[in-house]
Amino acid sequence: MIQIFLNSLVAVLIASAFLTNAITALSSQDRSLRKVPVKVRTERQPNADRRS
Repeated sequence: MIQIFLNSLVAVLIASAFLTNAITALSSQDRSLRKVPVKVRTERQPNADRRS
């Protein structure tokens, strides 16, 4: 019985942590898109044109 209670308590604490995190992320004023540097490979693979 006590194990069920403790498992339920842990589940509620984890759920509240996720909910708090989501609310904080959605209510923050800085929601601008961030530019992420991406490297694009222009080299082709030698066997890319072959069909099996």
